[in-house]
Amino acid sequence: MSGIALLTTEGGAHARGLAHGRRFAREIAENVATYLRRFAASGLGRDQAFAEAARWRKAIAGHDGIYAEEMRGIAEGSGETEDTIALLNARYELAFTLFGQEARTAAKASALVGPDGCTTFALLPQAAADGHTWLGQNWDWLAGVHGRTFVLRARRKEAPSFVCLTEAGIAGGKMGVNECGIGLVENGLASSRDGSNPYQTPFHVRCRQVLDAERFEAALRPVTGTPRTCSANFVIGAASGEIVNIESSPDHVSRLDPEDGIVTHSNHFLTAGHGESLLEKIAPNTLYRAARMRELLRAHRGAISFEHMRSAAADHFGAPQAICRHPDASEPSERRTMTVGAVLIDLEARTMHVANGPPCANHYVAFSLQSRT
Repeated sequence: MSGIALLTTEGGAHARGLAHGRRFAREIAENVATYLRRFAASGLGRDQAFAEAARWRKAIAGHDGIYAEEMRGIAEGSGETEDTIALLNARYELAFTLFGQEARTAAKASALVGPDGCTTFALLPQAAADGHTWLGQNWDWLAGVHGRTFVLRARRKEAPSFVCLTEAGIAGGKMGVNECGIGLVENGLASSRDGSNPYQTPFHVRCRQVLDAERFEAALRPVTGTPRTCSANFVIGAASGEIVNIESSPDHVSRLDPEDGIVTHSNHFLTAGHGESLLEKIAPNTLYRAARMRELLRAHRGAISFEHMRSAAADHFGAPQAICRHPDASEPSERRTMTVGAVLIDLEARTMHVANGPPCANHYVAFSLQSRT
């Protein structure tokens, strides 16, 4: 059992990025190598990947100058080029575009190891034993990224402070909560319409913008307000007891509401209007993970405790393609996946509990905005 690194940053965007880059220079380089190997396995070579990274660097600067400035700080601190850091911050668009292309090629799909992309859930206060609003996620991703993630606690004056889980080199944390009690977890999706709006605000920038919000309406706008390049599912909650699950594709968004105070999601679309849902073609385990998570939690509705959430996140039905995923040695190393990290987020307490790997084998450690540790 092992913990996860914590970095607390203060000051402006460049200063925060500089601290990030200096602390995790080695891990950033290792993440770059991991992604280049994974891209190459799907036919995107190094030169092509960096050509795309340069385009994304310019796009990010146009969409969110503060985020771009933090990326520049990461580059300076780590000694990497700005294009290298852009490669990491646009890795969602690069990777899920490749996954969608593979899924559309039926002959390949039958022989491919499908990507994992998370099982999420959210609880309204009436479902939880403590009357709090909770978000949870098992982040299933490339095994090569494990050990190269960290908890970022950003103390800011110009926007809400937050705590999130991110990868070394990526400014925008995927799962987290801010001081206003707004929190986020999410799932990867792929649609036949992906790529129809090139170089729009990328996924990780949108995640950061959600945590920039002071009000719940403002937290939804980063997902709904502009066209998207790739699909994704966002579960956004507020400490006052509100949850919205937003499925998004390049030109459409749709809402899923909690049932019995519970919402769960995995890696396929549950609503219409998004084109053809693709990831279940190469990762059919998505078709049972969300449903299984719902039933595990629903059995305790009205009294769901932290232990119930932990137990559901540690479920191994369908192993190795389970809610709690472990590396499968039969998979090619560059495609091998696992539960890289798991989070349980208490929005009322502004606290994110993080397991550094599969939650069956790793304790959850609490990270709050108030703590100095």
